[in-house]
Amino acid sequence: MNRKLLFIFSMLFCFGFSNGATITSTGTGNWTATTSWIGGTVPTINDDVIIGSGSTITLSTNVSIKSLTINGTLLASGDPIVSTSAGNILVVTINGVLDFNTNQSSIRFPAGTIVDINPPGRIDDTGGGCSNQVALFIGTVKFAVCVGSGNAEYTFAQLNNLGGTLQSKPTSNAPICEGSTLNFTAAKDGADGAALNWHWSVKIPGAASFVNYPDKQSVVSFANAISGSYEANLTYTTTYGGSVYTSSKTIFATVNAKPAVPTISTSGATTFCDGGNVTLTSVTGTSYLWSTGATTKSIVVTTSGNYSVQVTNAAGCQSLSSSATTVTVKSSLPTPNVVSITQPTCVISTGSVELNGFISATNGQVYQSGSSTQTYSVSGSNYTIANLAPGTYTFTAQDGVNCTSLPTVSIVIKAPDVNTWNGTTWSKVSVPISSDIIEFAENYQSIGDISGCSCKVKGGKEVTINSPHTLFIDNQLTVESATGTKLIFENNASLIQRNNVINTGNIIYKRISPQIRQADFVYWSTPVNPQKLVDVSPLTLGDKYFRYSGTNWVITNRSTTMVVGEGYIIRGPQNYSNTIRADYTASFIGVPNNGNVTSATLDSGKFYLLGNPYPSALDADQFILNNPVLTGTLYFWTHNTPVVFGTSYKYNADDYASYNLTGGVAAKTATTASGNNKEIPGGKIAAGQGFFTETSSSGIVTFTNAMRFGSNSQFFKPAKTSKVALEKNRLWLNMTNDGGAFKQILIGYIEGATNDYETRYDGQTIDGNPYLDFYSVNNGHKLVIQGRAVPFSDTDIVPLGYKSTIAGSFTISIDQADGNLVNQAIYLEDKTTNSIHDLRTGNYTFTTSTGIFDGRFVLRYTNNKTLKKVAIEDVEQKILVSAKEKIIKVTSTKENIKEVFIFDVTGKLLYNKKKIDSTELQISGLQSNQVLLIKTIFGNGNVTTTKMVF
Repeated sequence: MNRKLLFIFSMLFCFGFSNGATITSTGTGNWTATTSWIGGTVPTINDDVIIGSGSTITLSTNVSIKSLTINGTLLASGDPIVSTSAGNILVVTINGVLDFNTNQSSIRFPAGTIVDINPPGRIDDTGGGCSNQVALFIGTVKFAVCVGSGNAEYTFAQLNNLGGTLQSKPTSNAPICEGSTLNFTAAKDGADGAALNWHWSVKIPGAASFVNYPDKQSVVSFANAISGSYEANLTYTTTYGGSVYTSSKTIFATVNAKPAVPTISTSGATTFCDGGNVTLTSVTGTSYLWSTGATTKSIVVTTSGNYSVQVTNAAGCQSLSSSATTVTVKSSLPTPNVVSITQPTCVISTGSVELNGFISATNGQVYQSGSSTQTYSVSGSNYTIANLAPGTYTFTAQDGVNCTSLPTVSIVIKAPDVNTWNGTTWSKVSVPISSDIIEFAENYQSIGDISGCSCKVKGGKEVTINSPHTLFIDNQLTVESATGTKLIFENNASLIQRNNVINTGNIIYKRISPQIRQADFVYWSTPVNPQKLVDVSPLTLGDKYFRYSGTNWVITNRSTTMVVGEGYIIRGPQNYSNTIRADYTASFIGVPNNGNVTSATLDSGKFYLLGNPYPSALDADQFILNNPVLTGTLYFWTHNTPVVFGTSYKYNADDYASYNLTGGVAAKTATTASGNNKEIPGGKIAAGQGFFTETSSSGIVTFTNAMRFGSNSQFFKPAKTSKVALEKNRLWLNMTNDGGAFKQILIGYIEGATNDYETRYDGQTIDGNPYLDFYSVNNGHKLVIQGRAVPFSDTDIVPLGYKSTIAGSFTISIDQADGNLVNQAIYLEDKTTNSIHDLRTGNYTFTTSTGIFDGRFVLRYTNNKTLKKVAIEDVEQKILVSAKEKIIKVTSTKENIKEVFIFDVTGKLLYNKKKIDSTELQISGLQSNQVLLIKTIFGNGNVTTTKMVF
């Protein structure tokens, strides 16, 4: 075997260094004719011969060549012999036709010649079947038309079908890259012959000799192939007609080297904060594959991870992955949230910013940049940065571990604007707004309301706030003390301040008590401090200044300084007439009161004379709601009735107008004399106004700026909707006679009220009139004002009573109505006469003897007594409200429940459930330890309100 390989190698070596040419035939002719060949050269032993397509060459003599390719037709004539040089294996490739001139012709090739037939190429004959004697010899092996005509196992037709004689055709998967598996695969073509065998001989790069492999090994593999050229020889052997036939072929397989492992360079630090980046670059290579899938030389990295790269050379071989470069992106702290910005004011020259969203950390810090820089230590999630001068700022969070947060939006701290009146115009051109510092540098007369942050009147200037204008300021009022400086508030003008700040300098507050007589007492309080009683009415006799102790009237020294928040009564000036009324103007000069004002501790169950402490109106509803020590009804003196002269002056107690959360009733209005006060208190207590109220428990009474109101036109006349928006449906009834007796009552259906007695909604009659008292009755209480539950139902009835020391005729009439009662039918049932009168059609006049008559009248809204009785009894018997484990259960024993409302004692709606359509409802989630009012509406329209402590 080794000698054979050496022989083949020697032939290939010699062949490789032979000099020859490729000679191609042209046209038709004899082999030996120069005209048969392109270039006129007849082929010789070292030439590769091609019979051109379309060309027919007749071979009739012996020739020597290197190889033969038949694309046209080679016609053998006679018995020509084709030989080749020693060591060369002749390869005859038939793509056209090898034919014979006669049926006696043959062609001979040297032993070992390879005949490669590629269809439609073929060996042809001249016809005649097996009698045809044409033959093809390879050495001594004869191939003929028919088996038996020669010593070979194959006929021409079989050779044509099989592709010729046995041909070694090894293959490989080269070129490949080092480290991959190199495979050499055995393959052949042509007729197998009788004893087919094959074997490999391979020489690896750098080796001195070949390595032989076992026979019939189809694939020779080299795992993890090294770079270089592999040389592999595949030799097939067989026998044709008993003669050995060999086909051997050597191929070369190239294993390309991989590129060197690349390295990575970085543009900067590989540990950075969120929002940053680093560029990674492969130092070597021309083609790249990053672990991210990117194929560029450089990549920009913004996220944490391990990054590597492989490079590919021109041969397509890829390097091993580079060492990983670790990138660490540190999280940034959350940007602080701006919760609120407090701008500088006329009181505080710096602003502040409240931030939150900080992650609690030992070294937590807030860094301030902008108009000034500062670092603050933070330990919680919230932080307020104070004392910020006007400017622009941003803030970031730091903790020494994570990255600094992004900055907040720019925060602008603005200096408050100063808007100055120069005698002609404002310095900002427009009138002041609520954020302006108002300065009066010249005299000024108001033409409307003015708003600002603070107000200053410069020395020597006179500013007048005319009626009914209001000066609204958030902070302090400053009136400079120079000679001639005045800030005057005319009657019904107001000063309202929001914050509890200290004012500087005096104002002059004028208050007109309209149409009084010398013997009339006016109920006063002071809106400034200090204020002496005598300065309110200097011409009043010295023993006609009083305060009320809770039990009795106490004469008070006229030089006494008035206590802020307390009421006083002062009789008219001594020079006033007792028959002709005239306005009286009181001037209060001092620092205007502001902020919280508290009374001394008051005893339970007594009446006290209090007073509005502010130079603005006071919201009566807010005052009542915010002072639970009071019963809830306020009484305002009107003194419509002239004093009765005798050994002592006599005053009528019926001249008190009344007000609570249900509404107000007027004092005596039967007399139409000029100056009588006919107004019904509407919920606004004017500046300088004193009033009576009763305590339900001991404690203090507090006045606050939140109760202040801009409507200040009369002592008890409203000009603006109350801050407490409640549903109110009210009816005022008057009882009078021709002799001037008068009493008014109020029945109101009010949101938050119940049908039980409640001091904030029900006001008891004072019963001070010696002649007449008129009232509604509820659970034994005689009420001048009675509040009842909403929604209003026309099945409701209200008992009415009266007391009279005069026998004779009296009249009951409708004074006015509001809400749902404006168009509601109003009936008065007289149980003495057993009649029902429609008050909408006219007043009801009746006669009475003296005495107390609590059960004579019933106010109703239908004239069907039977229907009313059944409805009331039905409602009273069918509702049960209970509480257990913070769950309220409302149960109806008869009708389905349609809707439920729950209010607190201030009238605030806490809960509402509609479309219940069931006899039971359970309610959870309400705050315990409070008094609740549960209003239930039934499917038939009936309504009941129940009070409970939850």
